[in-house]
Amino acid sequence: MSNKINTKTVVRALIVIIALFQFSCKSFYELGVEKAKPISDNKLYTELLDSSLNYKSLYVKRFTASFSVDGITKSFKGSIKIEKDSIIWIDITASVGIPVARLLITPDSVKMIDRLKKTYFIDDFGFFSDKLNLDLDFYSFQSILTNSIFRMDNEEKEKAFIRSFNGKIIENKYVFISDKARKIDRKLKKDKLEKLNRFNYQRVDIDPSLMRITDINVKEFDASRDIAVKYRDFTVFENRKFPQRLTFEVKDPKHLLSCNIKFNKITFSEELRFSFTIPEKYEQIYP
Repeated sequence: MSNKINTKTVVRALIVIIALFQFSCKSFYELGVEKAKPISDNKLYTELLDSSLNYKSLYVKRFTASFSVDGITKSFKGSIKIEKDSIIWIDITASVGIPVARLLITPDSVKMIDRLKKTYFIDDFGFFSDKLNLDLDFYSFQSILTNSIFRMDNEEKEKAFIRSFNGKIIENKYVFISDKARKIDRKLKKDKLEKLNRFNYQRVDIDPSLMRITDINVKEFDASRDIAVKYRDFTVFENRKFPQRLTFEVKDPKHLLSCNIKFNKITFSEELRFSFTIPEKYEQIYP
């Protein structure tokens, strides 16, 4: 009798453990399960905006990342705070838990504390163009982090998005392609590469079932630069669908830069504090 009781107890315990394990594991939305149906560009753009992330603030309490430049890879972890259209705060620690750096980014400035070298700098947003080989402004950087649509061509920023891109269906996905794509294709076919310097090409892939961006590809012909952004492992954080993995890669004739980020815990619309104190003993540098 005691053996039967023990067996039943063990079985019940296993069932509880399995149930808890299944509950604790995040389930991911499968991409490509729904075929794209014909839709107008205006409606596609409207639905994309309607399904985009709605937030006042975003707090990535934990992320892990690997960053690679020309084959040299470093791993780190940290947290990110965003106050929409105002502040991006990033805290970085080494994989062993040692504080490494803290950034405070606004639309017109970039401030960073290097805790290892005990230095700091204050610069404008051109810092990212110089150091990360990315011609981004604050709002584009914010859009990349939040899985939102953006446009790389700064000269076209005042032009409505829907007039700058053409909607298509490619391989059962919705796709927005920059309106100069046809001109670019014609010049490529005619091998007139020298006339492409004033063009940028951008493509945005959208999953029909989630109506969320899964891929962004940009080609800057003047700099011979390719940029790729991928969003994967869409799951639910506080009733909001959001990718748990973000990767981006920047490639030009001289450099190859890539970053893979995994978001482990995200909360939204909290009242956030953006602590950023420069110790008196830290030396200012001028990057």
